[in-house]
Amino acid sequence: MAVLTGTPVYKNNVRKLEPTDPAAPETWDPIHQDLINNDVYLKQQVDLLYVQTSQGEANFASTNGVTVTHNLGSTAYMVNITPLADTGGDLGDIFITKAANAFTVYNTGGFTGLFRWQMTT
Repeated sequence: MAVLTGTPVYKNNVRKLEPTDPAAPETWDPIHQDLINNDVYLKQQVDLLYVQTSQGEANFASTNGVTVTHNLGSTAYMVNITPLADTGGDLGDIFITKAANAFTVYNTGGFTGLFRWQMTT
């Protein structure tokens, strides 16, 4: 059986079949090919939007910082930090340094309570 293989080429239209068109592969295959190509193109675009998210919890360590390890191998990620308890106004500013396989969270205040981190690519 022959197979039509898609390539990532997008077309915003396909040929409309007419009642007088022959019911033959030469008529249908180009239309199917365009649709398959569109699917491959759209799949490629969706894959580019794929977002990887990791999360966990750790304790603030003030200006000593706390390091969270991961295996991403890149610094192309974003980190969100949320305290999980009332900081009593002692959190201070939060600063994050990123490395390829870890990030370190610092806070300028004396708060050492629990926080949730979320890393998104």
